Amino acid sequence: MTRVGPARVLPVVTLGLTALLYSSWLLGPLLNPAIGLVDGYASELAARDQPYHLVFGLGDLVAGTVASAVGLVLARRDRRWWRRAWWGLLVFGVATAMDGTVSAMDCAPSAEARCARLEELGELSWRHEWHSLSSSVAIAGGLLSLLALLVALRGAGASFRWGLLVAAVLAVGTAGTLVEVWHPGAALGAWQRVQLVGLAGWLLLAGVAASRERPVADGPSRGSGNR
Repeated sequence: MTRVGPARVLPVVTLGLTALLYSSWLLGPLLNPAIGLVDGYASELAARDQPYHLVFGLGDLVAGTVASAVGLVLARRDRRWWRRAWWGLLVFGVATAMDGTVSAMDCAPSAEARCARLEELGELSWRHEWHSLSSSVAIAGGLLSLLALLVALRGAGASFRWGLLVAAVLAVGTAGTLVEVWHPGAALGAWQRVQLVGLAGWLLLAGVAASRERPVADGPSRGSGNR
């Protein structure tokens, strides 16, 4: 019998909240229109010299902390591909919390010529320099988690199809962002925000997946007796 209790409701609520907080960049046009949606990094909203940077930094900090806690709890509960998905969530959470705090950018290169020049000369703080690393680790954690979820959810109908759609969005956004990084153009912010939409979709998928009854075929198995 399906039992609806806190263990099934909490992942949906907590990871839904995480997706919402992680999407704080949507407030950018209202709070800091100088950082463009098309040509500016979302991370620049949390740069230390930007207005309302604490709003965006706090969003990342809380989102990352919640994701880390949920990932740790679920990883200790589950196994096989599910466990790999939750470890990826944990990695994403830790790196995202760092993005909003210890590795927040000093300034916004896309909006300030002086900041861009200092960045080019390597004269900004180690926190600014480390931001690219923490952001990359967060994205890698999300991608690995999503791939593990797709394996765990195979044959699960609507959830699996949703996962494929999220994976497509995230893949397009990530590919576009990488191309813009290597060959800078005028649409870096747009591609990055497609990537962020994909990550928010993954967080929602993870919440729903964590709340559902585990399929018998979590991995190749013969017979039963698993649960």
